[in-house]
Amino acid sequence: MLGSFSTGLILLLIVLLPAMAIAYAISYRTIGRQAAQRRLGRTALFILLAFFVSFGLHFLGKHGFLGKYGSISFNFLFAAFVVLWLLSWNWRKRKAGALLLDVGRFSRSKLMLWVGVLEALFAVFNTWSAINKISTGLESDTNLVEVIAQPVFLWSLAIYFLSMGLSRLEFRENGICYMLSVVKWEKLTSYWWSQDKPNIVTIEFKQPPYLLSTGLRSLRIPSAHRDGVKQILAEHLMMTDVK
Repeated sequence: MLGSFSTGLILLLIVLLPAMAIAYAISYRTIGRQAAQRRLGRTALFILLAFFVSFGLHFLGKHGFLGKYGSISFNFLFAAFVVLWLLSWNWRKRKAGALLLDVGRFSRSKLMLWVGVLEALFAVFNTWSAINKISTGLESDTNLVEVIAQPVFLWSLAIYFLSMGLSRLEFRENGICYMLSVVKWEKLTSYWWSQDKPNIVTIEFKQPPYLLSTGLRSLRIPSAHRDGVKQILAEHLMMTDVK
């Protein structure tokens, strides 16, 4: 167990450390040092949490606590979640009210798009491997559902990231559409514009919207939309001093 854990952690560091360094450099240039550091910290914690959860599920399934069908069920449940999440998006967006301003895609969504592309490549390789196993005949202790479960999970994960990568930042009557989620105005408290980077606005939540979140979001607003965003935020939130 310790050997596989160490190997997985080393592979994780080899692959992700350069990627996180590149992501930090892009964030530093687009949204500034403080916001880039917050984003890097959240991302690192999220990745480590995902790694330990995945390893834990693998261990539980391998050693019989969940059984192999436990991890298979998890893969299909995640796929069902992604499908329902995407199918409900238009309904959730309509609940956010009329569109006030479409800002377009932003830096973080572009990073998510690249993550989705890499995940899709992993899914293609895994799918090819699964087809190869099926075509050459399955082993006696392996069934078809077990073989296709992992490609289903990887494709669901790829679609999840690609969908967020293609998402747009929209200001609507009842809230902000951000990363295929709706943040209602009443969940936000204040905002401020960066002095160093005039197109960067930081929005503060009343409480962190999810685990490992700092409760702050820094967004790079294109110059063409800055005045429109300023007007919308002024109508819904209190402006604070630049921090």
